[in-house]
Amino acid sequence: MVKNGDDKLLTVEDIRSLRAEISLMHSSLAKDVVGHAPLVKKVVERFVKRGLQREWVEKLLATLVGSEVEDDEAILIAYVLEELDMLLNVEEESQELEKTIHIIVGGTGIGKTSLIGKLATRYTYVLKKSHKAVFLNLDHHKVGAVEQLKNYADAMDIPLITLDDFLENEYDVVFVDTAGNKGDDIEEIENFIELVENCMDYKIIVSLALSATSKIRDLEAISKAFECLPIKNYILTKLDETCDLSDMINFLITKKTPVSYISTGQEIPEDLIVASKEYLLKKFMED
Repeated sequence: MVKNGDDKLLTVEDIRSLRAEISLMHSSLAKDVVGHAPLVKKVVERFVKRGLQREWVEKLLATLVGSEVEDDEAILIAYVLEELDMLLNVEEESQELEKTIHIIVGGTGIGKTSLIGKLATRYTYVLKKSHKAVFLNLDHHKVGAVEQLKNYADAMDIPLITLDDFLENEYDVVFVDTAGNKGDDIEEIENFIELVENCMDYKIIVSLALSATSKIRDLEAISKAFECLPIKNYILTKLDETCDLSDMINFLITKKTPVSYISTGQEIPEDLIVASKEYLLKKFMED
C-alpha cells in the first residue's frame, strides 16, 4: 500500500484504477489531437480499416501532430510500419542441428502434421548440410494420425520411428508430432520432455503452431493454454487461406516470442519459408 496526498492508504485496486483512468485520459487526448489533423486522421482510418486497433494507432500518430511531417502521408504510413517492424519478432533459421528434439504443439486442424513433413524435408534435403532427420508420433488421439505421418515418411524417405527406436539410437533432429488440443491434454508432452531432460542430452525446441485464420481472442487463448510448456517460437500456418493478417499482427506485436517459419500452402517443402518481418508486413498491407 502507498499513501496519497491526504495520507490515505491506497490499495492495489486503487492503483490499478488510477492507471486505467490515466490510460483512458491518454487515449481520449490522442483521439482529440488526431481529430485536428486531417491527414493524420486519414492515415489512422487507413490502418484501422486494415484491422489495427484504433487506440494504438491514434496514440502512435498523435505524437507527430504539429511536427513537420504532419502533412506527409508517405512518412506517416512509413512511421506506423516502422513501429510494427520494431515490435515484430522473428528468429533466424539454424542451419545445423545436432541432437535436437523439435516438438510441434497447437490446436486441432491447423496443419501440424504437414508442417512437420515440411520441416523434416527441409532439414534432410534443402539446407546445405543434410541432417539425419526422423519422425516421432505422440498423437494417439486423432484417427489416422499415424497413417498420415507414415505417408509423409514413405513419400520423403524419412524414417518414422517408435519411442523405443528413439531411446536406443541417435539422430540429428527428431520432429515430434503431437495431438491437437486446447492445452488441457498435454501431460504426455510434459512426460516426454521430462524423459528427454532426465535421461538424454538432446536439445529441446518446442514450437507453437498458430493458424493465420484465427481471431485474436483464439490466438490469445491458445497461447495461454500452452504457456506451461517452454515455447521457444511460433510457426504460422494457413497463410494461403486468409487475406486478412490483422488479428495475427495485433497478436504478434504484443508478444516477445519470435516467429520462426511461415507455412504458405500445401506443397512440401516449397511452401515453408523462414519468417521475416518484411514478408509479414507485406502480406498485412496487401489489398
